[in-house]
Amino acid sequence: MTGTPSPYDGRTDRPIFIGACPRSGTTLLRTMLNTHPDIAIPRETRFMIFAWERRLNWRHVRRPRARERFGKIVFETKWTRGERLGTPPEIAIPRLREAPPTLGSLVGTCFQLYAESTGKTRWGDKRPMYARYLDSVFTFFPDAQYINLIRDPRASVASMRKLNWYEGSIAPSIDLWLRSVRAVEPWRKCLHPDQFLDLRYEDLVADPVAELERISDYLTLDRATIPTMLTYYEHVDEKTPKYHARLSEPVSDASLRSWESVLSEEEVALVEQVTRPWMTRHGYEPVGGQRPPRALLNAYHARRRTVAWRRRRTTLEEYKRLVAYRGIPIAARLTSGQREIHQWPPKPSVRKRNIGKPR
Repeated sequence: MTGTPSPYDGRTDRPIFIGACPRSGTTLLRTMLNTHPDIAIPRETRFMIFAWERRLNWRHVRRPRARERFGKIVFETKWTRGERLGTPPEIAIPRLREAPPTLGSLVGTCFQLYAESTGKTRWGDKRPMYARYLDSVFTFFPDAQYINLIRDPRASVASMRKLNWYEGSIAPSIDLWLRSVRAVEPWRKCLHPDQFLDLRYEDLVADPVAELERISDYLTLDRATIPTMLTYYEHVDEKTPKYHARLSEPVSDASLRSWESVLSEEEVALVEQVTRPWMTRHGYEPVGGQRPPRALLNAYHARRRTVAWRRRRTTLEEYKRLVAYRGIPIAARLTSGQREIHQWPPKPSVRKRNIGKPR
């Protein structure tokens, strides 16, 4: 990470984005920040990556009808989860029609509408997938502040197992954790300290005050609002207790090692063997010394080969987009920094930007 601040440093209206490997505590952090009196981060939606991957569909974004069509997709179709933005279509669609004529402005206006519906001024979004799609975050919003959550891979994998993701197989879960962690590395080297913040889930639940102090300083928030953020469990708006059973309780580190009762010794050995360098880098201590069974290793490597083939196809598609999408207005023009500073943040190469993909 570069040592100097970005041109946007110190501005208090910058958008906030949260990403991670799934099952790493992003919903807890989002709920804490959403409890802040000035910050509005909605429950997870699905339209931003859609807009990014289909940029060619919005090549006529300068036309009001194209912006209106975008609004209808977000606010009138169920798969986008636009209803979580708290704004009825009859209000949202005209606002998008009159939004600045860039694709990032359309995406940002959706989050801005959520902030207005909650009586707040600063907006952002949370989705674990953003860790693997930081190109969308920083191209749409050059002044964005990104918080990267990291969790013990054994705990993330165990959490996915408990929800029966991948029908209980841990090979895809391990691969997803690794891709999510590796995907942010090229960006960490490019971005400024006020654009990227690492946060360990274990530290957040063990000492929430200290970690919220770090977050407050990073986001230019008053530390006096930390007690309010710690009352998040009194303001929970998540409606899926299966996924977020502990969200209605005060923060606790009681379940940090619950993975020990979910994964077998052989499965723990597999997680530790393939993620060991990254575990060590982020301060996680391996517990086992045995080698994983050959069958588990074979399943993991088969998964890696499948994803690697899909990633090559995704990277090729992105190269094609870079040529075809030239001239499409992308960056948002909503915040003070977006309107006044026209400077793109440095980006990794196309190949490195796609390390964590596909979905």
